[in-house]
Amino acid sequence: MRYHRDEYVPFSVLFGLPDEVGLRVAAEALDMKLSRAYRLARSDAFPCPLRRPGRKYVVRMPDLLRALRIQDVRVHYDDFEAGARFAEEGEDPVPDGT
Repeated sequence: MRYHRDEYVPFSVLFGLPDEVGLRVAAEALDMKLSRAYRLARSDAFPCPLRRPGRKYVVRMPDLLRALRIQDVRVHYDDFEAGARFAEEGEDPVPDGT
């Protein structure tokens, strides 16, 4: 995926997080047993909105991040590239001009 240098993208996109996950993954992320997750899902008390396409439950990633109190902040793509270079090379991503 190629982005224009001035573009902002959500970090969930940059890190390749899926658009939605199954109930098992959501329960694990929320640190709960799967049996409890199903019980909460059946009683409409799961900590984030669920969809049910067919027989299984799915959770949209933005909803799961919100339930985990993680902001899906928009990152300037140049900052992401500079951070990756820093991690790879150990160099300062922003020259200090001296």
